[in-house]
Amino acid sequence: MDPTTPGPKDRLLTQLAMIPATQTPNDGADWFPPVDIAEDDEEYLFKIDLPEVNPDNLRVAVEEDGLVICGERPNPWQGERKLLRVERPHGYFVRRFALPDDANTREINTLFAESVLEVRVRKVSSSMRTPAPTNAPPRLRLRSAA
Repeated sequence: MDPTTPGPKDRLLTQLAMIPATQTPNDGADWFPPVDIAEDDEEYLFKIDLPEVNPDNLRVAVEEDGLVICGERPNPWQGERKLLRVERPHGYFVRRFALPDDANTREINTLFAESVLEVRVRKVSSSMRTPAPTNAPPRLRLRSAA
């Protein structure tokens, strides 16, 4: 079966229904980078295509019980040439994902390599879940492959 076509007993589809992404205009986003979400028994994996985005311009944080990924892709055409067509987005972006109850919001790892940001959120049993702090969201350190 094609993994993008849901089957009647598809556990991944059930989990994805629990991880909604919001793209609200009030976030002021200029574009929304594509995201793939996968899981195994130990973690959730988010893969976000971010070509030409500097890792210093990225922020990955847990806010309340959700994952927030935001940043900026600069305009590559500032005054260089007369533009005939521009299809590649640029500017500010933000993606928000509600995390399932078994997501450990204290154990999130990131890796930015070859224009792809990977965010790994470990799973825990619901009895061991630690809530995210309600004060300022922590800034997670991005690891670049070098």
